[in-house]
Amino acid sequence: MPKFRNLERTEIQNIVANLTIKRIPDNLILKHVFNQTGKTLTTRSLWNIRQRIKRESYKWYSQLRQGEYEYLHEYKERINEIVELQRQHHEIILENQKNPSIVQTSLAELHRLSITLSNLYDVAPVIVNGNTFSATQQSKTAAEDNRDIIV
Repeated sequence: MPKFRNLERTEIQNIVANLTIKRIPDNLILKHVFNQTGKTLTTRSLWNIRQRIKRESYKWYSQLRQGEYEYLHEYKERINEIVELQRQHHEIILENQKNPSIVQTSLAELHRLSITLSNLYDVAPVIVNGNTFSATQQSKTAAEDNRDIIV
């Protein structure tokens, strides 16, 4: 039979993590765990709990790092989608010069898309964190990408 049930193990792990972050000494952590749960821990089990927390933290961080490139790919796809929508609205404007209501509606949507695209490019350096492009390089790239679209 295990020493702790799953719920107790989680509660003890949370207590240890919170108090360790606050740099509380081990003997006070052991007392606090006993006061909260009624269970006694040894210094060895406290060390094991800390090691488990470190392993779980590293695993979580590794998964987060692996997903970073997927996130950046999705971000770039969103930018490409907005650029394509802008191109389509320019075509609508050119094809419907005689119908001012269609042109006006399309211009309003084009303006909204331009603001969204500008916001995405403004945030991109923060997301990339300087690993891929600097803000200046991204502005140049955005201008080059949009040069063909501008009417």
